[in-house]
Amino acid sequence: MMSPPDPRLTMLIPAAVLALAAVVGLVWLAGHLVRYARTPRPLRPMLRRAWRITYTWKCTARRVGLVQTERSRPPWWSNRPATAVILRELIPAIRVAVEPWGVRVDASTVGRLGVEEFQNAASHLADVWRVGQVRVEQARPGLVRLRVLITDPLTSHTQWTEDATGSAGPGLWLAGVDADGQPVTIRSSGVSGVVVAGLAGYGKTSFLNARFCQLAPSPAVQFVLIDGKGGPDYGDLFTRAWLSAKDDPQLVRDHLARVRELMTARQCSIRAVLGVKNMWHVGPSGNWPLVVVVIDEAHTFLNETRGTDADSKRLDALARETARLVEELIRKGRNVGIQVILATQKATGDAIPTKIRDNCQVAVSFAQRTSEAATAVLGSDISGFPDEHPRRLQDPAYVGVASMVAEGRAGFTLVRTPYVPDAVADRIAGQTTHLVRDPLALLSAEAEVMTHGRS
Repeated sequence: MMSPPDPRLTMLIPAAVLALAAVVGLVWLAGHLVRYARTPRPLRPMLRRAWRITYTWKCTARRVGLVQTERSRPPWWSNRPATAVILRELIPAIRVAVEPWGVRVDASTVGRLGVEEFQNAASHLADVWRVGQVRVEQARPGLVRLRVLITDPLTSHTQWTEDATGSAGPGLWLAGVDADGQPVTIRSSGVSGVVVAGLAGYGKTSFLNARFCQLAPSPAVQFVLIDGKGGPDYGDLFTRAWLSAKDDPQLVRDHLARVRELMTARQCSIRAVLGVKNMWHVGPSGNWPLVVVVIDEAHTFLNETRGTDADSKRLDALARETARLVEELIRKGRNVGIQVILATQKATGDAIPTKIRDNCQVAVSFAQRTSEAATAVLGSDISGFPDEHPRRLQDPAYVGVASMVAEGRAGFTLVRTPYVPDAVADRIAGQTTHLVRDPLALLSAEAEVMTHGRS
């Protein structure tokens, strides 16, 4: 016959459980304290926010509607009747990580809870977590990424440094940094047309200056600079240009005709000189440089003039001829190393003819006031990316931020472009003036060398 358990032993069991729980709790707390102490001071607010998000997630998900109820039957081992209905809550599982800009939350999709539902709940999550913004994106099928922004890299102004020149080149356009502070590049090799649009004062000129500063130290690049504003913005940069003009429509037309002459000559001689049909297969060089044609405020030269007087007819004829030249350069100049960059406030058809705009392989948009203007430059797909839409960039904090399709990235990306002080761009232009060459003269010299070599 078994003797009853010692009453003192039964009293000790709950005490042991409580003691073990207390030890586990102390170890857990000590681990968190050690992690907090080792975390750099600037990241500690992010760590505190990450802990709060983790330990309150189930309650938060219920409050903002990120929960799905599933009806099921009890398991076979349950004492409940087989006909009973059990309601079970499905809450997306999350993984939380600290980032320099805030907290990254990766949530698994569940049932009907996908990226759209998280986007709809983003503003409510921002209120619950007391942050300025929560951005939502589809990281991969089955995984939604929430970026809980405590500090926004897109609103942190960056200034161009000459270190960027070494990492960029004619075939790579270093555009700036994304919302994670990571470098963003734009495809430049094999590109003959680029459209840069946006409201005045939101960063277009500084963006173009940054590209100029990246390329100016290279002898494998020559510039044609055209300033439709007619002001002093490009005055000092003209010293680094093969051809330059302000808002004189006839001079602009003549310069573009000169570039077209170069394009035609290169088309006739590319196989003989380079041994390839596409210049980008060997890359630009000092003897066969990439010719970058920058036309700021391009609508100045492409708008048709409606009038019956002699001067209006003359200007209209010049605009039509200029548009024809630009369209031909973009359509045919890619394989011989001619690239046209058109900057304008609004890239709608009345500013940039669609036969020109739609042939450009790269499009960049700073802040826009209307969806029509954003769609004109970026295409109709931008309507499916509300977080990257140029209309949301009208806040002064986003001056210098552009929406674009970046190299190796799906969809659209917001990019903080670097600010280039005028003094920096002017200094680089002055230091690289000795690199200016006439590409037509270089081509003639190459042809002459080849002729002498054969003789």
